Amino acid sequence: MMAYSKPVLLLLQASSAALLSGQHPKMRLKALSLQSEAFSAVRTEIGNLQGPIVSDELMISSIIAGLTSAWYDVNDIGTSHVLGSQVLLSLWLTSKGKYLNYQETFILGAYVYWFMISAFAAGDPWQSFHYQEALQQTVFNLEMCQDIVDDTDAPKDLKRIFPHPLTGFSMQLFITIGKVGSLCRLSHSEIDQSKGLQDFLREKAQSLASELLDLTQSPQSNFQDPQDSQTTIDDILGVGEAYRCAGLLQIYATFPHLLQQEARQPVLKDYGNTDTEEPSETQTFRYNSSEEFAPLQHNFLRALAFHIVNLLETIPATSGTRVLCGLPVLIAGAWLVDEMNTNQLGLNDCGVRRPFKYPQLRLVESSYSKESARETVREGLRRHSE
Repeated sequence: MMAYSKPVLLLLQASSAALLSGQHPKMRLKALSLQSEAFSAVRTEIGNLQGPIVSDELMISSIIAGLTSAWYDVNDIGTSHVLGSQVLLSLWLTSKGKYLNYQETFILGAYVYWFMISAFAAGDPWQSFHYQEALQQTVFNLEMCQDIVDDTDAPKDLKRIFPHPLTGFSMQLFITIGKVGSLCRLSHSEIDQSKGLQDFLREKAQSLASELLDLTQSPQSNFQDPQDSQTTIDDILGVGEAYRCAGLLQIYATFPHLLQQEARQPVLKDYGNTDTEEPSETQTFRYNSSEEFAPLQHNFLRALAFHIVNLLETIPATSGTRVLCGLPVLIAGAWLVDEMNTNQLGLNDCGVRRPFKYPQLRLVESSYSKESARETVREGLRRHSE
């Protein structure tokens, strides 16, 4: 593709120079010059479009530009590329029909990953969320070649899934995580929080939590070896599970009412005698902010964060998936906190603490302290930036 696409070649050269500028500052000017030349080539190609036909090379160019924008300027999070790329993707998909070959599947996966990352930081969250909902439905209806070898004629039970370098074995998971990012930003936005918007947010939050809880991986026997001596199928699956759990942690932390639907706790009334407290009938807690989590729910979110750190720690530093771990680490890092004292709440008949949990989430018990978990995250982020 580099051999016959000037924008792709220039963008790869520019991003390589930008990466090298960390060790060789003089390369920064070269990187910016190449980036400017690449953007000029992209604009020329867009101007020469014949109808709605968008080439694979132009789509790859827009993805590279968006994914690497912060390499040149840490304050540039790719906002300027997001809207334009949505138009290009819509035209590109329209021209492809219902079946994507492997190269086209690769391009779509790369776009899904970029848009997922940008949904947490860039663009209008309302527009972003609805765009991703439409994209999710489009992707669901597509037939995609998941193997480098065209498997069109292979029986369904014999088709193999070759892992995508950015989305692994599940493109749908990353679309859902992107929707989480947009919905949470919309919840925290400064737009008028009318009752209609609040009802919309609650309904969509419930739907996203259900999507993430119900997501399952294909049987491992269907997976092709990634053919990377440093990266195993288990690494890829581990990162996918970390993203799933991080999406749940983010949605639960932003919309506490999702947890109140799963747990009811007794409220202790004070009758004037500190030695005798009589529990009232069980009632549902109402929450308006994350500061109002009940102890069991606070500790559940804490356990989920520690679980994410445990998952990612099992992935070797040499694995090719390490570059994908930044977002789940950042989400988990916000909940590496002290455990809340539950007192008499959450005890079973034997007086043993009963954890608040979902059956779809098998959380690994962590031996980490808050401090050691935070240091693990800091070390991982240092390696991530190297």
